[in-house]
Amino acid sequence: MTILVDSNEPDNIVRLLKQSVPVTVTNLNLLHMSDYYFSNYEGKTLQFSRKQAGELAGNVDEAEDQLSDYYHNADENYQIVEGITSPDKLKIKGVAVPIDSHDQPGISTRDLGSRLFCYKVEPGGFIEKGHSFSAINDSLLYAWTHRLAKAGIITYYTTNWIGTARMLSALYRNEQKPPEEHSTLRRVVRPRIHIKKAEPFLKSLLFLSNAYKLGIGEKKSAALAEHFCNILDLATADLNEVAAVEGIGKKIAEKILTAFGREV
Repeated sequence: MTILVDSNEPDNIVRLLKQSVPVTVTNLNLLHMSDYYFSNYEGKTLQFSRKQAGELAGNVDEAEDQLSDYYHNADENYQIVEGITSPDKLKIKGVAVPIDSHDQPGISTRDLGSRLFCYKVEPGGFIEKGHSFSAINDSLLYAWTHRLAKAGIITYYTTNWIGTARMLSALYRNEQKPPEEHSTLRRVVRPRIHIKKAEPFLKSLLFLSNAYKLGIGEKKSAALAEHFCNILDLATADLNEVAAVEGIGKKIAEKILTAFGREV
């Protein structure tokens, strides 16, 4: 699948994306979908909403309404914010960057009466005139993006449209890899064995129970098969993880792992 890009997105991003990944421009927003949309190796869909820092700070409520509208049309949701946000005015070699003030009462229902400064960064590092907002501050923005993450919407920050294009390209290519090619946190998180055949697994569990007198019938075997992928996955599991399966408990979990030669 290609990366689907909304027809209102900048041509510069589209051209840069096309250098490394397949791209199709279409009317995503009219279909209540975010600005960028694609599927991964396993068929899950991901969508990304792009906002300028000043655009977001100027009206958080509108941004949230858009995210809500798009939310259910993909398996995973993300937000990209371009530019720089700061509670302080930026200075270049001691000279303050010019500021346009946006002190508009009632611009957001989240009015804390403090300022946030937002800057657009052009390619090459040139910072354009900034904008100040009194309806939102950095603490509120942090709290808002944190709650978005709790709802399953992760926020990424990029410097400008070039950073956005590079990030989307990198994430698209990464998501096309099969699960076994990802090594992140392998030393910390036990990888799953993803080949799952329920019926042979159930038979194996019932045979194991009969051979080692584990007291596992069809109901408990089905619960184990629902939680684990196969015998190897179960044999390498943590005791507490096995015990947490419905109907198993710690005593049976100890018997199961002992049957595999584990010391528990």
